[in-house]
This record gives sequence, structure tokens and C-alpha cells, in this order.
Amino acid sequence: MRILVGVDGSDPAQRAARKAFSLAQRLGDSVTLVHVLPPPPVFSEPAVVLNIAELEQRVYESGKTLLTQVAAEGRGLGLKVDEQLLSGPAAEVLAQVAQADDVELVIVGSRGRTLVGSMLLGGTSHRLIHICKKPVLIVH
Repeated sequence: MRILVGVDGSDPAQRAARKAFSLAQRLGDSVTLVHVLPPPPVFSEPAVVLNIAELEQRVYESGKTLLTQVAAEGRGLGLKVDEQLLSGPAAEVLAQVAQADDVELVIVGSRGRTLVGSMLLGGTSHRLIHICKKPVLIVH
């Protein structure tokens, strides 16, 4: 079986990855780390397009680096760790990836907003618990 973890470089996401690694060691599961790139911004000025392409490349490279670093920590513990770099709305992408039959648990970090703040600001973890069909563990 497999544990799916959303990572974004934040401290809560790092704690979520460590929790997944700990559970995977005990349960004999593998871990899939997912970093979701935000959708590219839309601008009407053609002069901005070149800068956007450069920005997207930087964001992609940053996501790749993040996944590599977090995966190395899990592999250092002897775990099988896969990495996926995807794009779109984070909660929806994670819920979609979690639909695979071998995913038994999704783990994400929470930035600690209040329920009202999360609802107003659209927190990924809050949205995920409402749309994901698999169990979701939120790590604070």
C-alpha cells in the first residue's frame, strides 16, 4: 500500500512528510510525495510573457529540488519514495492522485489557520478533507 503526502516546502508539510515516513516504516508502506505547482498567472500584456516563462521554469526547478530533498530523507530511512510534480489547484490534484487503488492514506500539513480563516482563505487541507474519498491526516 501507499501513503500520499502533499509537500510545499512549509514547516507543516515537512512535519507531514516525517509523519508519513514514520507510519510507512511501521506499516511497510511506500510513500509518494506530491508537489503541486500553481496554475500559471494570466496576463494580457505580451511583454510579460517572456518573464512568465522564466518564472514558471524557476517554480518548476524549485518544486523539483524540494521533492528531491524530502525524498532523500525518506530514502535515507530505507523507504521506497516516489515523487510527482504536478500542476493545478492543490487540493483537487491531491484528491485525484489519491484515487489510485493502492493509496490508503493522504497526509498534508496545515498552516494552523482557524476554521473560519481556512474557509475564507481556501486552505488546501480544509478543501481536501471535503473532496478526497480516502482518509486524510492533517499534521499541524
